[in-house]
Amino acid sequence: MFRYLFVIFLILFSFLLPKVVAKTEITLSVDNYPPYIDGRQSNKGKLAKIVTDIFKLQGYNVKYKFMSWPETEIAITDGNSFSFMWYKSEKRTKNWIFSDPITSLKASFLSRKTTKLKLERLDQLRRYAIGITEGYSYGDHFDAYKPQLKLVQSISDYEGIKKLLAGETDLLLIEPFVAESLLKDWFSDEVKDTKLSNVNYLSNQPIYLVCSLQYASCAHLMQKFNFALRKLKAKNALNLE
Repeated sequence: MFRYLFVIFLILFSFLLPKVVAKTEITLSVDNYPPYIDGRQSNKGKLAKIVTDIFKLQGYNVKYKFMSWPETEIAITDGNSFSFMWYKSEKRTKNWIFSDPITSLKASFLSRKTTKLKLERLDQLRRYAIGITEGYSYGDHFDAYKPQLKLVQSISDYEGIKKLLAGETDLLLIEPFVAESLLKDWFSDEVKDTKLSNVNYLSNQPIYLVCSLQYASCAHLMQKFNFALRKLKAKNALNLE
């Protein structure tokens, strides 16, 4: 009798076990944003490694799902997944929970060397066609000035570079390490014809891990993520190199 009950227990446990294991796995919906997020790399990119390590410190494995950023935004809002590399906006805070800032990034201007530019002041930008990427923020000062500028929006930084090189824009706002990575990988023949310019009116933008308010485990898991993130920052162990 005892043996019979033990066999039944093992069978029931075998059905329950996958559900228990599933609770220790986090899904991260992201798009490629090399070198920070890169599906070609074993660690999925410099920032992805940090996010993965933080979840592992809390006992969670991660699974990456790669899709476009617009698809990612839908997946976060409608599904049970996390994402990162996002900027905070008033619209997003109505639907998402944001982590503590993971790090911050600052955009630069990418241009063709043959284009003569004056970039010392924000008002000087009005004469140029400026490439921006959908959903990105470039600091409150620049964002407030957008209505006075000629902006050409793209769905990705890659598309923005294509438009710049084709002469459709004069400038592209882009994070410098992302620009270098994309140029090296996809536009190696044109690298020598481009330059990056830094200006003081583009501010550092904090980036966050996010999940939906509709995701039942979102708030609890975000607290655990923030706890581990703060510990790493206190030890100066948050390294993007």
